[in-house]
Amino acid sequence: MGKRSVSFPELDAVRTLCFLSVFFFHALYATDPAVIADARYRFFKVHLFGDGGLGVNVFFVLSGFLITYLLLAEKRLNGRIDVPRFWLRRVLRIWPLYYATLVVGFFLIPAVKAAIGQPEPETADLLHYLTFTGNFDQARGEFPASSVVSILWSIAVEEQFYLFWPVLIAIVPERRLPWLFASVVAMGIVFRGIVNDAFAYECHTLSCVNDMAIGGWASMALFSERGRSWVAGWGRPTILLLHLAFLVLYIFRDKLLMPWFIPGILDRTLFAASAASLLLYQVQGMPTRLRLTHSPVLQWAGRISYGLYCLHPIAVLVAIQVMQRTGLDHTVWCALIWQPGLALVLTFVLAWASHRWFERPFLRLKDRFAYIVRG
Repeated sequence: MGKRSVSFPELDAVRTLCFLSVFFFHALYATDPAVIADARYRFFKVHLFGDGGLGVNVFFVLSGFLITYLLLAEKRLNGRIDVPRFWLRRVLRIWPLYYATLVVGFFLIPAVKAAIGQPEPETADLLHYLTFTGNFDQARGEFPASSVVSILWSIAVEEQFYLFWPVLIAIVPERRLPWLFASVVAMGIVFRGIVNDAFAYECHTLSCVNDMAIGGWASMALFSERGRSWVAGWGRPTILLLHLAFLVLYIFRDKLLMPWFIPGILDRTLFAASAASLLLYQVQGMPTRLRLTHSPVLQWAGRISYGLYCLHPIAVLVAIQVMQRTGLDHTVWCALIWQPGLALVLTFVLAWASHRWFERPFLRLKDRFAYIVRG
């Protein structure tokens, strides 16, 4: 069995933008009432990045897009999908940093806080996080004390997706996959309609898998000449309209969709479809300045985006402590510039170091078990 290489540098850049959305959602933090009431702070915290967590939704769409593409490519290359090898590759990619982050969140952070006179024992159920089921805790409204742990719910959803998705792609004929994806999307919509709970809506696997299925659906367009030609034929007006629609949903989601029952349960589907269309444009669309083909910094950051995501709460906590202990946390410029700026620098340092000295050996081992490798 041979190997082939695949490269989507534009999607690495998209990963970086997703991370930045989540980062500013968390890093724009203030406790001073005057800062919180400041119109400049409210613009960025509430209006621009108030739904910054939607970056996670795009991560889910991106996962569905890439994983489905790689599985289909493997199936066409070898005539089958080696599911155990797929699981092993995901273990080598996800587990080392995930469990290292758990150690920090459950043990190191509480110990440091106790040492500086801010005791805050972690209340989350460790067993749920050890078994990648922490999202179900959060779907019930049970949130960890530490932000370092609380963001890991999305990794749990990803791992659950990796468990069953390759099995489905392996056993369902390719011509039937659109029906499979449609069924998963319909299941997510029905689940959100029945449960109608904000926590379950955001964190439950039956809701989130909707995003992965739409990403998988979009990736199938790259496997047909007709699909590739269709995307390549999108003109500038279409491209601008797609980006505008995404920005409107990103910024005005709460006002446009969430207050109403039917739009509310379709909200996740509409946003995922919008994100999927932009992913297709990035990998196959006509060249414009909106394509991230020539964005080496964003592409480099995207290659360490897993570390950026897992480690940024640590950097944010450190930056908050620095600002509070230097007395700078009472100004709006601290909340908007100095605190997130320091946190961003620390995040990149931590993620780069993690990738180079901790994750890289596991990534090299992962590639030994891969049929499709990064070009």
